Amino acid sequence: MQRLNAESLFDSVGPAYEHAFAECTPQRASLEWLLAHLPARECSVLDIGCGTGRPVCSTLASAGHTVTGIDVSGVMVEAATRNVPAASFVKIDVRDFEPPCAATYDAITVYFSLIASVSRENIRSYIRRIFDWLAEGGLFVFATVPISGEGLEIAWMGRPIVASGLCEDEVLERMKEVGFEVIKVERSTYMPRAVEAGICNDEDVWEEEHLFVYARKGRTISKNS
Repeated sequence: MQRLNAESLFDSVGPAYEHAFAECTPQRASLEWLLAHLPARECSVLDIGCGTGRPVCSTLASAGHTVTGIDVSGVMVEAATRNVPAASFVKIDVRDFEPPCAATYDAITVYFSLIASVSRENIRSYIRRIFDWLAEGGLFVFATVPISGEGLEIAWMGRPIVASGLCEDEVLERMKEVGFEVIKVERSTYMPRAVEAGICNDEDVWEEEHLFVYARKGRTISKNS
């Protein structure tokens, strides 16, 4: 069976992805943490792998921040544009993305988007690039499934894909290597409601291990700035 790339994968899942992960409480908690540590309004935030725009872009835009979401899936970008008109969205592979006019961001988020159709070296490279794109004191929230492997042929929600990942120790080592201050690390598990969302059958979904890493580039952003 032909393996789906990330674009085809998320085009096929579509907006139902949002419903499958709607009860992912640790993700919501991570957004609350981010809002509590950002200045009150008008920060520039980039969400890599924005999906439908909810809950990440919608939460940040509603708090008054300037939000850009990027995603390789045109289906997801169309949904996000409808769902969060206050944010801006771009259909692009993160490997091809460059901030406009050497812009920097006050915060960057990655929620489970650097897994399918990437290599371990891609992930390490993205962490370096994200560090470079952040303003001094900028915040990085990175959520992933902490698998350690290269080019793993797996079925995810009934869809054949090739995935790669770093384990927790490898993620933390790379973050510190490029210059991030790791603030805290959290682990959790989540059973996606994929059957209820109409994405797949019972045998195609299982409880996932999730890793959340919170990091900062350099000095703390002042809430009064």
